[in-house]
Amino acid sequence: MKTIIVTGANSGIGKEAALRLAQAGNQVIMLSRDSEKSRTAQQEIISATGNQNVVLIPVDLAEPSSIRQAVAEIQEKYPKIDVLVNNAGLYKVKRDENSTGVEMSFAVNYLATFMLSELLLDNLATSGNGRIVNVVSELYKSGKINFDDLMLENGYKVGNAYANTKYAAVLYSAELAQRVKEKGITVNTLHPGILGTDVFRDFPKFLSKVMSIFLEKPEKGGERIIYLATDNAVAHTTGKYFYKLDEHDIEISAEEKGITERLWKLSEEMMAA
Repeated sequence: MKTIIVTGANSGIGKEAALRLAQAGNQVIMLSRDSEKSRTAQQEIISATGNQNVVLIPVDLAEPSSIRQAVAEIQEKYPKIDVLVNNAGLYKVKRDENSTGVEMSFAVNYLATFMLSELLLDNLATSGNGRIVNVVSELYKSGKINFDDLMLENGYKVGNAYANTKYAAVLYSAELAQRVKEKGITVNTLHPGILGTDVFRDFPKFLSKVMSIFLEKPEKGGERIIYLATDNAVAHTTGKYFYKLDEHDIEISAEEKGITERLWKLSEEMMAA
């Protein structure tokens, strides 16, 4: 039995992944908002699988203080973590900030991934073959990191905000994979497909319904997460980008290496806020 953390596990592909992981007999830690929706999802997974080892740890992934509190609980109760799936995502139509002044898309899509990965490295190392799976998007390829306006205070556009945060997550993942190789931890990124999930919850309902016609079902994304999280075929694969199940190298230029290092330092400062 593996101990596996899934963020954003109360709906969409996160819930599908949690369900399938529980069906396989794993201990699943759901990191989701403290809400009736999250509690209902937890009970649905337990009822469907008969697996009582499905735990909900409430967290607000937009708030560093909430993440630290959740991590403290994890470290106290679960010294060994086998897999961390950073799945939660936000596609914020209107610009907003968290309590520390960090733009919300950046906070949820990137900073939460950075914080959870960094703070749980020792737990993952204890596993001996820990895995980190960071769910990103093909849109990362159009993302940019502008340190003069990292929080997009000038001319916010949701598409740019989303792409930028996913680009940041890919850069971080590629660098982290190199840094933790000797700890026996693998780090990979996954574009699970264009799926009908809650990531588009800010959109008007009629538009969401129209979009759903052209989107894959969340089950497909759940299957792809399971592959990277548990399949022996990728047990030693690290630093890669998966488009659905197709494996690709991540090519980081010298300029991007410098961007990654600067972003890493800024992220550590934000994490301490």
